[in-house]
Amino acid sequence: LVVAQGRRGTRVAGPPAAPARPARPVPVRLSGRATGLDPPRRGGRGTGRDFAPGEPDATLFPERAWRCALERASRLPPTELGYRDGPLPALREGVARWLAARRSLVVDPERIVVTSGTRQSLALAAMLFADAGDRVWVESPGYTGAADAFAALGLEVIARAVDGAGLVPPAAGERAPAMIYTTPCFQYPTGVTLSAERRATLLALSARCATVLLEDDYDSEFRGDDEPRPALGAAAGATGATVLTAGTCSKLAFPAARVAWLVVPPGCAERAEACLRTLGGGHAPVAQAAIAALLDDGTLARHVQRSRAVYRRRREVLVEAIGSARALALAPGSAGSLSAVIALERPLPIGALEVALGAGGFGARPLERFAVGGSAPRRCRHLVLGLGDVDALAIPTRLAALDALVATLAGGRAGAP
Repeated sequence: LVVAQGRRGTRVAGPPAAPARPARPVPVRLSGRATGLDPPRRGGRGTGRDFAPGEPDATLFPERAWRCALERASRLPPTELGYRDGPLPALREGVARWLAARRSLVVDPERIVVTSGTRQSLALAAMLFADAGDRVWVESPGYTGAADAFAALGLEVIARAVDGAGLVPPAAGERAPAMIYTTPCFQYPTGVTLSAERRATLLALSARCATVLLEDDYDSEFRGDDEPRPALGAAAGATGATVLTAGTCSKLAFPAARVAWLVVPPGCAERAEACLRTLGGGHAPVAQAAIAALLDDGTLARHVQRSRAVYRRRREVLVEAIGSARALALAPGSAGSLSAVIALERPLPIGALEVALGAGGFGARPLERFAVGGSAPRRCRHLVLGLGDVDALAIPTRLAALDALVATLAGGRAGAP
């Protein structure tokens, strides 16, 4: 190695110094909240995990319409591009029209708080109407993300069973919680609908005990077999109940839109916006303007209509293919067109089944993984299949492969639980 030293000339340097030994990494201590959460497991197109539940088919959305909406949104005046204290008025008005037309829920646009997703809406609802230590009922099996959001804010999460009529109501004399989380139109993941009798029971409980009903309007557009019942919040005014309704564009458009909403009671919007600032995330005016334009020109309505037909056809193909399966059967009461619950011929060790599903390129999940609280499940009796990431032509072949996989495990080659 030759080194120039100015007027002293050029000299031959000594051998380079040995690199310093890296310091031993210091263990990082994670919080109990972090270690208690499961890492994300995503399916969807391009991931090699067919039948992943909760995944819409983003390829169905009209790409040109989205690009045109974004191009128009990019021309927002500079006054709309700074930090905002609230969403774009055009989006609030568009969502209000959608709820009135599609969910029979007539609300003042000022009551609509725009968020970045359903989970943020649930955390916002909990921050707004519950204190640490308050009890919240959550469906089980159900959306475990709701339980995580509530637990992170210090609420006591109580699992409530689900049967063929939806969330099981409280027994006579049972203490009412501060909040009840439910998916009344399409219970996730079973697909059952909250019965009219139980709707009335929950609304009466809310009016009598000041319990807040948090309605997650999950997949109401894609029930497939019939038109959805009105939103639970549509009956709030007549019954005196307190109902919050959460919705999202994840299925109306696609998950990357990151636009959702929470309908709050009259007079609560300003406090809700203050809580939202605490949670973080802010508002994205460009995305909001694009979604507002697609609501206004009817693109989202046409997309939902077209997607319903596609998903309905996929479910029909799935049901037909299951008729030829040896180890799988459609679970009774499983409705909807975007997902299905499949019963196994016999219970299987859940760990061995999940390993085999991953190796086989399947994103289907054991229904037991949707349980809230309790001990870790050891055996699986049902699988939840999504239809958003697999084409109708591929369903018979992929279901036959899934059936063979389950039959092989049921034949005694799964190993001990």
